[in-house]
Amino acid sequence: MRNLAVLLILAIGSNAAQAGDWLDDLRSIDLNDYALGLAVTAQQNPYVGGENSTFAYPFLTSFRHPSMTDTPLVIRDGEVTLRRVTESGWEYGFAGRIRTLGFGNSDSDALAGVTAPKWTVEVGPGIGFRQWPVQVHLSSWFEPTNRHDGVTGQLTFSWPIKFSRGYLVPEISAIYQDDAYTDYYFTVADEEMTSTRSAYMPGAATNTKLRIAWGHRLGKNWMLSGKLSYEMLDDTIRNSPIVGRDHVWSVNLGLAYDPAVFRSGDLLTGQPDPQRFDFRFGVFNTQVDSKVGRYAAGGVPGEEIDLEDLFGESDNENVVQLDAFWRLGRYHRIEAGYFELVRNGQVMIDEELRFGEEVYAADTTINSRSHFKSIRVGYAYSLMRDQQKELALMGGVHFSSFDAIISSEQVDAAQESRLDAPLPVIGVLFSVNLDARATIAARAHVFRTDYDDYEGSLNFFSIEYRRRFGDQLNAGLGFNYYRMKLRSRNEDLNGYVDIEHRGPVLFLGYEF
Repeated sequence: MRNLAVLLILAIGSNAAQAGDWLDDLRSIDLNDYALGLAVTAQQNPYVGGENSTFAYPFLTSFRHPSMTDTPLVIRDGEVTLRRVTESGWEYGFAGRIRTLGFGNSDSDALAGVTAPKWTVEVGPGIGFRQWPVQVHLSSWFEPTNRHDGVTGQLTFSWPIKFSRGYLVPEISAIYQDDAYTDYYFTVADEEMTSTRSAYMPGAATNTKLRIAWGHRLGKNWMLSGKLSYEMLDDTIRNSPIVGRDHVWSVNLGLAYDPAVFRSGDLLTGQPDPQRFDFRFGVFNTQVDSKVGRYAAGGVPGEEIDLEDLFGESDNENVVQLDAFWRLGRYHRIEAGYFELVRNGQVMIDEELRFGEEVYAADTTINSRSHFKSIRVGYAYSLMRDQQKELALMGGVHFSSFDAIISSEQVDAAQESRLDAPLPVIGVLFSVNLDARATIAARAHVFRTDYDDYEGSLNFFSIEYRRRFGDQLNAGLGFNYYRMKLRSRNEDLNGYVDIEHRGPVLFLGYEF
């Protein structure tokens, strides 16, 4: 299956001579050709006692099904695809999606003690052929975030039927999941075994999925669309003690409106932009959740400590956030950001506590001090940028450090858990201009590692609304989410931290 991913990438790479044309097509996209919508999705959960989900979400769509268009940007079924469709009917693309399969908010006894799978990001290439009445598409997905570390593949046959006011597209797919993928989602480990739940290790699986998608135009500017899918699970999955179904279904209903609210998508004209700086001063109201630990001699884990619950450190703080952006011509930019948080706490513990080499007896008064600092630096290249929108890929580094010190007047030596490391990240930036002065922008950075003495992850996401006042001043409101989990057995660090910051940010910017 991994060979399939390699072959697909090579197939796309063989058309590198057309990359310039593909980039031109991408940059010619006009968001006013898309419609804004609201959809509701309901889907079954395959796990025993797992919670079925129903949720609503906004989406961007087209009044025509992607199988009937050659647009280079496709947003459908939770996937974002960049593709090229050739005159001979071949389709090459690369897609990304978020995989959210998990237990949900389930308190089922059948799942108690089993490690719940976490959401993850999957990416992969695809290739298809569209000249026949029945279209064929082959895609492969792998996971760069190193959670399940598996590979999946999907072979789909579809029959697009076009009507004067809409479309109907029935599909049948074979979905292959390798053993690393099924192991992450459906294994019962030996330590998770109970008297009613046996240990289980699945192998590779192939599911069959039936789906029908439809759309109907309601007047000039409205579109009603929906999907119904039915997926039959392989015996390898059905036989897992934590799986309670032999099939799962999902249904989706969406209503979209084409308001043409975005600014005109004319390309920037004249010479490339001169170098331009944008400095921002912001106030970040952060909700904080932090857990730390310190290994004792021989790598024995210490007790996990919740700094807010146990030591009374503040879980809500206003901190200064500084950001800087340096535009280098039309398609290049460098960005940097900084914030830090220092908190103190004091508590008398009512139970014995071990932290590193020290054991604190009950009724000991403990003082705590935590210091978190984040500096991020990155370079971004814009695949598209015009008066309407910008889409950029980013690579950079988050210099993150966390220092927690526990001390007591009744104990001579203070104990410290310190973790700091430069964490390389990859990311994406997308922004749209509603008019000449109003912009909505979002960015996401991710990092995963399991190497040598280090194991951890970093997720950073922000969304903002910015308004310009004149040629130099701007102001805005946004929301930030930052989570770092890092564990190290390095002799100097020798601890672990799980810290999460989230909340609104208000900023004032100056450009020159």
